[in-house]
This record gives sequence, C-alpha cells and structure tokens, in this order.
Amino acid sequence: MHFLELLPLLICIFRPTVADELPSFIHVCHRNDPNLEQCLVAAVEDIRPYLVTGVAQYNIPSIEPLIFRDLISEEVAGIKIVTSNVSAYGCSDFFVRELTIDKDSHTYHIHVDIPKLRIFADYTVDGKLLLLPVKGNGNMEANVTDCVSTCVLNGELYEKNGETYLKFVSSQLKVKVGGGQVQLDNLFNGDKVLLKVINDIVNRNLEAFLHELMPVIEKALSAIFMEIGNDIVGSFTFNQLFPE
Repeated sequence: MHFLELLPLLICIFRPTVADELPSFIHVCHRNDPNLEQCLVAAVEDIRPYLVTGVAQYNIPSIEPLIFRDLISEEVAGIKIVTSNVSAYGCSDFFVRELTIDKDSHTYHIHVDIPKLRIFADYTVDGKLLLLPVKGNGNMEANVTDCVSTCVLNGELYEKNGETYLKFVSSQLKVKVGGGQVQLDNLFNGDKVLLKVINDIVNRNLEAFLHELMPVIEKALSAIFMEIGNDIVGSFTFNQLFPE
C-alpha cells in the first residue's frame, strides 16, 4: 500500500516548458549529474509535503487518501471477505530508503518505507464459523505498521511530433508489512460477541490474511501509479523531464 515510489519520483524530476514557471518546491535534477540518485532522493523529500493536498496547476494529485477502484476479495479461515471503497491514509509519510537508476534502460529501482497506514473500506463477509453460516456487511478499519516496499519501474522512449518522450510500460511493486490490526464493525445486527469472534479470527490469522491480500493490493498500486506517472510525463519531452 504503500506505495508511493512512482509518483514522487516522477513529480520531483519534471519541469514545465518554460523555466520561469518552475515552482520553488520542484528540485530539478540533471541527468548528467554524477550524484543524480542522491539528488532525486532529496527532491522527493522537498515535494513530499505538497502530496498531502496536491497542486492542481502543476498536475500533482493528492495521495491523501489513496483510493482503490477495484474490489479486493480474499478468504481466511473459511470466511470470505470482500472489500470495496478502499481508502488508505498515511501514504505521504513515506521516506525513500534507496533509489537507483539505470539510465540506459530507463529502469528505476526504488525502496520506500511507510511507518503506518490507516485503511478504511466497506466489506461483506460470507462463510462458516464453527459450522454455522456467517454472512453480513459493514465497515472495516485496518492499521498497518512498518511497511517496506520495493518498486521496479520500467520506461521506454518514443517519438511524437518530432520530439522524444518517456512512457512507463511496466511496474512491479512488492510490499512487506511489519504488523497491524483489523477491526470489522456494524455486523450481525450489533451482536458484539459474534463480531468479536470474527475480529479475533482475522487478527490471529493476520499474517496469512495479509500474505493473501498483498498481491492484490500490489497489483492495484502498480496500475494506479503507472497511470498517474504516464499522465505526468506525457505532457513533457524527455529533455524537459531530464535536462542536460
């Protein structure tokens, strides 16, 4: 969820067509800088506070919250849980642990840590508990801590109107979660005993639950960030994105 690798990298390196329009919070990094990777890490930190609300005039969206469009469906201990309307808060508290670039292949390896995420969603639950059918819906809150993520972002150059542009063609994102807790609410017509049993089952099996859930989240995050990234870089030539 975590996740943030692509968006801050792309935002921090772009510059508008006219240099005078460059906002003060954008730290431009030149592609021939021998310390390019360190420059980009510093540039990400400069722009991070602006990701909370976004800056519309520079095509910088807010990542608070980060919204998932798709349903996420997983099963734990014989109970199927489907979540929708998923929102994640805390994404802007990330920090870049390491960043490496292969300029020839336009490949970016980014390592990002996020101390804590709060995730809210609607959910439905369907299955059996102690051989009894369990079915209902409600609200879910998850507090996830110590997220460590790695992203490999692959780009390529293409020609348009006599100019060279960059586009991203694939993204592979992996997330490891240190710990956390899930709370399901508004279920079973207020039956607190049954609701507590369900929550206990989910949290006792949290590691297995997250292990099954993370590939779905990773896939969704990769698609979201690649879409945002291409929206940004598609407006600028490669020379604007990476000045000499």
